[in-house]
Amino acid sequence: MHRTIELAIEHDKSAIIQQALIRNPYVIGVTIVKDGSLKPRGDYMHIHVLNRGIDDVLRLVSEQASGTSYYVVTSEVASINHKEKQAEIDSDYDEAIWEEMETGLRHNGQLTVNYLLLMAIGGAITAVGFLSEIHTQLIAFIAASVIAPGLEPLAKLPLGLVLRNNAVIWEGLKSSLAGYSALILTGGITFYLMTLYSLDMKHKFLSSEFLHGLQQIRLQDAILSVGAAMASIIMYLSYRRNVIAGPLIALVLIPAATAIGMCMFIGEWTACGHLFKRFGFDTLLIIVIGIILIYLKQLIVHKRKPMR
Repeated sequence: MHRTIELAIEHDKSAIIQQALIRNPYVIGVTIVKDGSLKPRGDYMHIHVLNRGIDDVLRLVSEQASGTSYYVVTSEVASINHKEKQAEIDSDYDEAIWEEMETGLRHNGQLTVNYLLLMAIGGAITAVGFLSEIHTQLIAFIAASVIAPGLEPLAKLPLGLVLRNNAVIWEGLKSSLAGYSALILTGGITFYLMTLYSLDMKHKFLSSEFLHGLQQIRLQDAILSVGAAMASIIMYLSYRRNVIAGPLIALVLIPAATAIGMCMFIGEWTACGHLFKRFGFDTLLIIVIGIILIYLKQLIVHKRKPMR
């Protein structure tokens, strides 16, 4: 996706950046308003750049504006039409820049009331799924994986580790622990309330084929989880956020965590241990595969530190 960059910067730095932007073949257009920015004081620049050139522009701004007061805003452009440069525009690639990836993960996985509510609702829906017929079970598991934002805080961990950003790591840990705790607790409470309604619920849960499957890590489970973990990180790195629920469904993080809460409420500690292993296996895959893929993107594609 092509990008727009809005930049407010001190006038003496603006002139240097202007010349570099004009020479950059991936910069499609530049508009400059001298003293157009009131806060911070300085020149205002509006830049249309291809995705393959945005890291060069942001690296340039970081180097030239270091130690000064400035701000940068990036946004997506639906389309760019330019007769002389249409071939380059049409062959532009799909990469998310570090700043937008971190912002997207923070927005969807930040420790807020809404985030905790969505995780809790996901746990409740999954608990109902475990106690339902197969068709309702599938609907519940898929719905819960879409509703509960359980992947975003985990994806922050490899991003923060590779980019050496302690704030991102801490936010990921904090959101993951709080979010999955809310999901586990709500899943357990929902199960407990349903057992009060019918004593058959405990037997139905413990005899669930899906529950027994979650307590194992077979070869096909491992391959599925590895593929889903890779897909999740690649989707974030290529800015395909609208379809991120797919990998979360395949990773079974939400059902495994909910089942842990349900087993805790009835004292099935052996099953709890097996479920923790499955949950930990999928979580570890996200972190390890994330570190590898993000490191490769930094080494081959971006080649710069984030601006924050």
